[in-house]
Amino acid sequence: MVPVFWAQWLKEKRSPFLILIFCIVTIAATLLFGSNGDTKLKIDAFLGEGVTKGDVEERWLERLNESGAFHFKLRGEKEALSDVQQGRSSVAVKLLRDDYRIIAVSENIYVEMVQKYLQAVYMEELKLIAAASLAKDKAKFHDSMSAYLEKPPLTIQTASSTGSELRSYDMGLQLMFGFALFLVMFTVGFKINAISTEKVTGIWNRVILSPVTKTQMYLGHLCYSSLIGMLQLTIIFLIFNYMFNYDLSRNIWMVAVICALFIVTIVAMCILFTGLFKSPEKYMMIFTSIIPILPLISGVYMPPGTITNDLLLFIAQFSPIQHAMDALLGTAFYQYDWSDIYLPLAKLLLMAVIFFGVGINLVERNST
Repeated sequence: MVPVFWAQWLKEKRSPFLILIFCIVTIAATLLFGSNGDTKLKIDAFLGEGVTKGDVEERWLERLNESGAFHFKLRGEKEALSDVQQGRSSVAVKLLRDDYRIIAVSENIYVEMVQKYLQAVYMEELKLIAAASLAKDKAKFHDSMSAYLEKPPLTIQTASSTGSELRSYDMGLQLMFGFALFLVMFTVGFKINAISTEKVTGIWNRVILSPVTKTQMYLGHLCYSSLIGMLQLTIIFLIFNYMFNYDLSRNIWMVAVICALFIVTIVAMCILFTGLFKSPEKYMMIFTSIIPILPLISGVYMPPGTITNDLLLFIAQFSPIQHAMDALLGTAFYQYDWSDIYLPLAKLLLMAVIFFGVGINLVERNST
């Protein structure tokens, strides 16, 4: 085992560019797509018939932009409709004097969110307008209502189940986990492909004739691939924790265990691919085609609840990255303990056992 391990390390030492490139890509992708500078959903709005720009800006735009989730921007009707039709924008809003119209080409979660928000804002504002029309002194009524809303008699405070303050959802942290796990799958997969390469070139059979046993050969490759994967994740997490102020230190040991189990599962999955495809070329062709699909099906790059298709949700249950992300996000955001994440960890462990058992059996059958 040790000679095989060191042989792989010497090859890595001569050419360490793969790990470095994947680390750089993970950092760049997370900073590019996960920046928390402006997380508001931008909505294009345009004027309806008989509505002036001044009326809309004074009456509705300021009121609509009070939310921290949406930013309504006034645009021309043709530009707003064109963006929706061509898919550059998911929804646009037509502002009327006392009403609105939502423009969208399909139903999605953003349309529902905008619909619920607009309905709540318009109903509240129209109720105030109706009440003000019955008041003798409208100016005094508006002043009293503003003071009343600033200090309402009943307030609602939200807190987590443990009583601590609720944290806003950090999409940047989710993307950091997602890109890190996605790229470490490629690193592990490329390293495991060395088994196929050694079998095809005859190195595997020559080493078996030496005192090194077949079990030691497997352990050398598997342990080295797992260690390289953990090293890559460790480098990425340390950089984001200390250089970019991503808070990963509170449950660092739980994060380490989740990542270790995920890497072992990916190593097992790569062994299964090695058994299914005899040549290194076929392995790389199928592996590089399947792996990029797994994060998309699992919703790694999207906000929670975006994927609602039952078929995709069912297929995602067979993806290791789905269960690893569930455990990592629960640990990082909601302070889950071991009893809360045992189910995704158990699924990863079950996958690893099945992949190892079937994969090594197939590899041995192809060798005979």
